Amino acid sequence: MIFKRSMVSELANSAGGVFTVLFTIVMAVGMVRILSLAAGGRIDNTAVLQMVLYNALTNLPPLLSLSLFIAVLMTLMRWWQDNEMVVWFCSGGQSLLAWIGPVLRFSVPLILSIGVLSVVISPWARSQSEVTRTQFAQRDEVNRLSPGRFIESMGGRRVFFIESAGSNANEVGRIFLAERTSKGESTVTADSGSIEINAEGDRYIVLHNGRRYETDVGSPATRLVEFDEYGMRLDIKIDAPLEARKTSAQPMTVLFAGMTNEQQGEIFWRFSWPVSALMLALFAIPLSASSPRAGRSLNLIVAALVFILYLNGISVMQTWIEQGRFNYVSGLIILHGFVFLLCVLFFVRRVWMMRWLPVWANVWYWRHRLSAREGK
Repeated sequence: MIFKRSMVSELANSAGGVFTVLFTIVMAVGMVRILSLAAGGRIDNTAVLQMVLYNALTNLPPLLSLSLFIAVLMTLMRWWQDNEMVVWFCSGGQSLLAWIGPVLRFSVPLILSIGVLSVVISPWARSQSEVTRTQFAQRDEVNRLSPGRFIESMGGRRVFFIESAGSNANEVGRIFLAERTSKGESTVTADSGSIEINAEGDRYIVLHNGRRYETDVGSPATRLVEFDEYGMRLDIKIDAPLEARKTSAQPMTVLFAGMTNEQQGEIFWRFSWPVSALMLALFAIPLSASSPRAGRSLNLIVAALVFILYLNGISVMQTWIEQGRFNYVSGLIILHGFVFLLCVLFFVRRVWMMRWLPVWANVWYWRHRLSAREGK
């Protein structure tokens, strides 16, 4: 009982430290990416912290699964290296299988949390992130303009640049505009501009005191037009419903109602994280077994390969499900069932077998027998 309590406490400390490091790295990378999107005008500057929060909620399931795996692995490896496992094995004939109970006692609450995050919270965070981007994309072009940066519109066919803001809210100063059409290209510069609405409610941007340079396709001639006022109609965008359209952002009710290949792949992806967290926590028990005289490098290399191959297996199986080769139920059974059988094999190897192959199947054994016969 003392060993179990000590192990649960050490697992909690290790998992907390590992998760803090991984979460900090992911948050820093996500922060840089979101700030680059804000600097490029793809999201609103006021929504940066909100997008960072959504990004953190999206990445929590894989981070918690990896943190649980590393915590169990490193804790048990330390017990092996410090000879604490010898005391455990000598106290009442305990074996490596006895560690399954304490590991599950610590892992089950985390696995349930991973399941809730993967099935409910992460899709909601993705949908909110997509809605935030859609809201910003559907705003009027002039509302998106801000001094000191280039803003693309009309799919990149029109580019605005504002040098300074005007004295009023609907005015701008020193504006540059470049537009490309099927007939040619045009460039407009003006000292100032303002937003006006006509009687029908259409919005125009009216430029004052400027020049327009026009170039036709297939002709080197350039036409110069000077103007006192130049009005340009802004895009009229249809109000699209602000809802998540990506499969990864849809709730489970929508996925189960549709059951297309892509939706089944997403169902498999969400259910795989809590199952993989359980498999990795159990797998870490036999992977941690080592001799105190031997180093831990081999165990760490094998553990890293197991996690990388497992993660790639989830991605590959999701792709196969989206291609229609399997449904999500068979995908869950095949992939995670194979990992479970492999975990059982590692337990059998560590508990009952002294080697992977019997003695008679070893090449060195037969070489020794032959040399002994020749010596006679």
